[in-house]
Amino acid sequence: MQKKLFTMAIIVVLACIALTVGGQAATSNAKNEYQQIQLPLGYAIEDATVGDVTGDGINDVVFLMGQREDPDSYYSREHRIIVIDGASLSQSTLSLGPDSGGYEGDLVLGKVSRNKAQDILVGLPTGGSGGIVNYYLISGTEEKSIILAGPDALTEGLKLQVSLMDNFLVKVKNNELDKTYILDLKEAQSSANTLSEVYKDIYSTSGKLLKPEEGFVDPLSMVELRDIDGDGICELIGYNKIWVVFHANSIGIAKPVWKWADKEIKLMSLDVSLRYSTDDYDRELTR
Repeated sequence: MQKKLFTMAIIVVLACIALTVGGQAATSNAKNEYQQIQLPLGYAIEDATVGDVTGDGINDVVFLMGQREDPDSYYSREHRIIVIDGASLSQSTLSLGPDSGGYEGDLVLGKVSRNKAQDILVGLPTGGSGGIVNYYLISGTEEKSIILAGPDALTEGLKLQVSLMDNFLVKVKNNELDKTYILDLKEAQSSANTLSEVYKDIYSTSGKLLKPEEGFVDPLSMVELRDIDGDGICELIGYNKIWVVFHANSIGIAKPVWKWADKEIKLMSLDVSLRYSTDDYDRELTR
């Protein structure tokens, strides 16, 4: 509710910023035309932001709207992006497709695709276990906004093979980068008693694997934009939970880093480590 009220409150502010920066577009008639924009029936605005997404040096206003299941629901069956050009006040709409259902989403702007404009990153929480969020990377530099990468490349894009080994070790392999990581379950558990209880049907007391056992990696729970190498272009940093035996038994976190190259999102690096505490996770996000 607080997010909804905040979003609605800043819409007018964002519009004024865009019109003021536009200069020639900031006329009385233009403002009136902007204020008369109507949403499609059954749609509600979920988030809004401002920035130059068209590449003309003038700030634009970007809205995320969803088609609600019912007026009191926070779940939307489908989502769309509306871009209001700050210079002409023309409106373009991009549907994220019939599979873009989710709860109230977020918009983040950042230069990803090496255009002079900012790109749009949309995150749509699925509401499922694991806090999975579907992500869409969008460019508004064309006459009509286009999706550069969707959940298949981002949310579901990281492929890992997770295998339990003797001595309470877990091998995590990524074939795309040809990298292998080893996690020690003994370090992930708070005590030896907890270790033996969780893995009593999988390991002997000496740490011998009783049967082959695979682990799992969840789709993305978060993506952040950050210019890691200082070249003025943002990388996309993801966070995926690694678990074994049962879903609540999180043993590690994978952090893939993607970069836009050769007209597509490419995995550039990967870090795999034991699970973070809440404090560690918060520190990572604010670094």
